[in-house]
Amino acid sequence: MKKRLGWGIGIGLVLAAGLGWWFWRNSQSPLKVSSGMVSRISMQEDIYATGSVVPNSRQDVYALNSGIVSKVAVQAGDSVKAGQALVAFNSTLADAQVAQAQANVEAAQASVNAAQRGLEDIKQAQSAAKASAVTAGGVQAGSGTVNISGTGGGNLIPNNGAGSNGAVTNPATHSLAAANTALSSSLESTQAVHQAEGTLAQSQAGLKQAQEALNVAQVQRDQFTSKAAADGTVLEVNVQAGEPAPVQQPLVVVADLAHLNVLVQLNEMDATKVKVGGKVKVTSKTLGSASLTGVIEKIAPEAVAQPTAAQGSASPTVAVTIRLDKVPAELKPGYSVTIQAIVATKKGVLAVPLEALFQEGSKNYVYRIQDGHLHKTEVKVGIGNDTDQEITSGLKPGDLIVLNPTNELSEGLAVTPDQGSGSG
Repeated sequence: MKKRLGWGIGIGLVLAAGLGWWFWRNSQSPLKVSSGMVSRISMQEDIYATGSVVPNSRQDVYALNSGIVSKVAVQAGDSVKAGQALVAFNSTLADAQVAQAQANVEAAQASVNAAQRGLEDIKQAQSAAKASAVTAGGVQAGSGTVNISGTGGGNLIPNNGAGSNGAVTNPATHSLAAANTALSSSLESTQAVHQAEGTLAQSQAGLKQAQEALNVAQVQRDQFTSKAAADGTVLEVNVQAGEPAPVQQPLVVVADLAHLNVLVQLNEMDATKVKVGGKVKVTSKTLGSASLTGVIEKIAPEAVAQPTAAQGSASPTVAVTIRLDKVPAELKPGYSVTIQAIVATKKGVLAVPLEALFQEGSKNYVYRIQDGHLHKTEVKVGIGNDTDQEITSGLKPGDLIVLNPTNELSEGLAVTPDQGSGSG
């Protein structure tokens, strides 16, 4: 019985204390709080970031061959054209190799020319032999005439070319022999043509090989001269004639200053909001009150964590390239700028001032004032800007909310809205 009595006394004391605190709190004057009215507004969400001015294109010229620089043809500030020589190295040996390769080409060309003339001569001789064979054949076909000898007792004998003593001779025999000789010569000339054609083909192959060797020698010699890949302006010259080529540093840096971009690094949240083709406003101390416009041209396909000396690896960021519509003369590569990107625009959205919101964990809350008391209300948010935050659920137009809530506030606390507070 004593134990039960003790529990009852304890519970009674707790209830009494709670009731006493409730009566005391409500007996106090309501706490005055700054307040604002929930309303509908037109809202624009912007992203702000700092970036740097970079050339649209840039060429860092490194040495392809180690050695001593023989000539530096440009200096910082020069305008250059594509293909223009920038830096040259000693190319004495390479020049000699090109000269030797050129001589080999000329010799191979002479061999081709000689083989071509030899083939033409043999073909002409073959044509002449064929014509002689045809002539000899015609004589043989017309040699069957009959002649009457005056010393043979009136006998009829073929006139084969016999002399006055009656000996028989045949002129066709000589013609046939000549034809056989011509035919044999024709066969020999055909073989000679084939041989001459083979010699010509070998000469032509030798010429092609010599020309390829010349091309290789010229390419190797060209590597001793560094040239501009595109039109631009020389930004840096990091070598002098007579000095060895630097290993870690470019010899010359050439950039296109007629077209400048802005490069910014956006955090993961902001990077998801921007789109290629989006409009951007650019400001800079160099430009004073003036501003530039640009268009988002490229968004990197990956986020990269840049290492820092103090914290190791920082949070990942995404590189975004902005193409400037116009480039004033006072803007130069390396200058710092601030960009403002419009990522969303809405009309008639329900919004509250940013200072009305507070967070607990991952949730957003406001204190809503109803009947003179506070009601802690969870809200869902949409787009936002520097002053206001869109509310997608949890409030309705006309609701009165607390601005700049403090830790003194709690659910059910009696408050008096400050009538001088602005509306949201």
